[in-house]
Amino acid sequence: MSASRWLIRLLFIGIISFSTQAKIFTTPILAEANELLQTNPEQSLAMTTRYLDQRRLSAPKETSRVHINDETDHSVRTPLSTVNALQILAKAHSLLNHPDKAIAAIKQAEDISTEENLTFSRLESQLIHADIYWSNLKNNARSLKMLSKVETDIVASSHLMLDSQIKRLQYQALMQRSIIESATDHESEAEKGFLKAKRFLINLDDPAELIHYQLVVGRHYFKHGHYDTALDRLLSGYWLAVENDDQAQTAVANYDLAVLFEQRKVFDKALEHATQAGEFFEHYDRSRPLAKTLELIASIYEQQGRFNLALVHYFNALDQENQLNSDIRSARLRLSIARVYLQLYNYPKSEQYLHHTRLIATQTGNEAIMAEAQILQGELELAEGKPEEAITNLQTGLMAASRIGNRDLQLEGENLLSRAFEQQNDYYNALLSQRRYEQLFITKQQAQVRSNVEVFKQQQRMLERSLHLEELERQQFESSKALYKQKNVTIFLFCLSGVIFILLVRRHKTAKQLQARLLRLRTDFYTHPRSGLRNLRMLTAKLPNSLQQSSANFEQWHLGEIINEPLSDRLRFALFEVPFLKHIYLKHGYQQGLDLERQFGEYLNQQICEPARLYHFSDAMFLYIEPNSRLDSAPDQLAGSLQQLVDRFLENKHIDNRVRVGMAEYPFLPRAYTAINDHELLDILLMATNAAREISKQESGSQWVHLSAIDAAPAASFASDNIRRSCIQGIHNGLVKVQTSGSCDISWNNDHVSDKNIS
Repeated sequence: MSASRWLIRLLFIGIISFSTQAKIFTTPILAEANELLQTNPEQSLAMTTRYLDQRRLSAPKETSRVHINDETDHSVRTPLSTVNALQILAKAHSLLNHPDKAIAAIKQAEDISTEENLTFSRLESQLIHADIYWSNLKNNARSLKMLSKVETDIVASSHLMLDSQIKRLQYQALMQRSIIESATDHESEAEKGFLKAKRFLINLDDPAELIHYQLVVGRHYFKHGHYDTALDRLLSGYWLAVENDDQAQTAVANYDLAVLFEQRKVFDKALEHATQAGEFFEHYDRSRPLAKTLELIASIYEQQGRFNLALVHYFNALDQENQLNSDIRSARLRLSIARVYLQLYNYPKSEQYLHHTRLIATQTGNEAIMAEAQILQGELELAEGKPEEAITNLQTGLMAASRIGNRDLQLEGENLLSRAFEQQNDYYNALLSQRRYEQLFITKQQAQVRSNVEVFKQQQRMLERSLHLEELERQQFESSKALYKQKNVTIFLFCLSGVIFILLVRRHKTAKQLQARLLRLRTDFYTHPRSGLRNLRMLTAKLPNSLQQSSANFEQWHLGEIINEPLSDRLRFALFEVPFLKHIYLKHGYQQGLDLERQFGEYLNQQICEPARLYHFSDAMFLYIEPNSRLDSAPDQLAGSLQQLVDRFLENKHIDNRVRVGMAEYPFLPRAYTAINDHELLDILLMATNAAREISKQESGSQWVHLSAIDAAPAASFASDNIRRSCIQGIHNGLVKVQTSGSCDISWNNDHVSDKNIS
């Protein structure tokens, strides 16, 4: 592939990158695999793995391919496309909860990026690496340390990247850091990070990132109890996803809204959004989010008292988690099933699932699930009339809940423990448990009050700003009205006169500018871009409307403003071809060809004097028109004059100076001035020029051919829809006289056959 084609590809990719400000995959396979990450990570993983296996990495010596993601050779992958593929591979493994494979893939991407000096790809890979440590391994310390290093590298490497790339990396780093801060209960730091990230997001112009931002910030506010603000953000993300037809993020938004509505006890809306999310996850076979959605739907049914439906969905979710080999999720689902059976008074089944839950919690060492299981076990034993066993399990569960800081579980446990002591007539301990319950409840209420106060303050600030704005608008309206009343008629007329004067001056100036611009455009429009001579558009634009004929084929005379009185104005036409203009580009290059053609155009423009005119007909062909005042002049004189023009220009240039000339006069038929129109006359000239070209192939030097009808040629002989065929027939019948510089015979039949084929 030539260097010019590579340059065009680079410019095209660069233009797209600046316009969209988003990651570009020029390889269709990788673009499709990246799109499938959110809907079908298994298929994305398979496609990317197949891409890496079936193609070899381009060798370092292939310098033209190192940093360009071109895939015209389907057996080779460039370093950049290889890094992109490994990034997709790591993301797919991360979504499928394979952290070891994800880390191995992203490390390989970092190594290749470092070797090939792909700065942006290296930093992007490091961000993905940090995200894997948080998303899959929950190692916030390691992830934050890696993010700090990436942020330092972004600043140090800013001169090696585009401004849009720097902003994208800074945005992604801030978002990852803020998500970790939010999850680790650093609410203020997380909120500051989200606000900083939003400034970069505005410049990215990426709808998908905007949707993701709204959903992440909505989850942050929900986690920290700001439910109204969370609802606003999540709904904004949801409608943006619907508007952009982003089905994957619409499903995520549906799930988040369902969780929020379930938390706020708005069960009908929660069920509606959860069902929509579940349909999407089921359609795309997303087992993990489908299991979470089924669990959420089951929880909603459980809180509504629809226990049978709750059990059905809990069991479906449990089947999904068993396929995923997720012990912790399975234990939590078994715990929920045990709780539902307890509410259905099916104590054996409840005991059975609680036993399995405790076994899994013990094996995995999950203290949170063990605490919940102990509390539920105590509730079950209390229901079975075993207060002593219930007290033991409840106390054990309360200690575990206190260690992990689960306040809701402590509330439930203290309430049950109070009831258990009461059944044993131990009213003192029952009272102590009840007091602890009340203290915990008061603490919880205070936290909710603080949260409500913050929300109320936000609403108050918004209301105050709104009221202040309305007051300012009212004052502005009154001031404007008072000012208007104070104006007198004299000032009004003076201002009106001034405005009219300014408008007139501006219109005059604008008209002059437009006239000058129109003149420049007309000059450019009617000038050939390379030679600078008048082009065929000039012929079309200068048509006189004085010529008319009764034939339906006659429209206008397309050869310029040259005929006003057709009965007295005779013209001679010469269509000549200069072959060296065709070959100069191939032999000497594009730039030298342009220079020579421009010089030739300027030369001809200086040599041709009015009333003669010259038009650049096509790449190497020119149309010369002059008044035919010399009726008896031989055509070889005109051909010789054109040859002399070319010879003088090419003097000392050692370039082919041959000229092929086709000539004819207007009117072509002496007795029928308007029988042959402009298109037909051009066809006759093209026939003559082509004949001169054929002669030049057989004889050396310049050649010319002149066609003219005899004085007695009838117009009816040329009344045909194919002037070439009529002209050839006229040559054979002696109606058209052929003069030529060559000695060989001209074969007109071939031209006639081609005309038949074309027609």
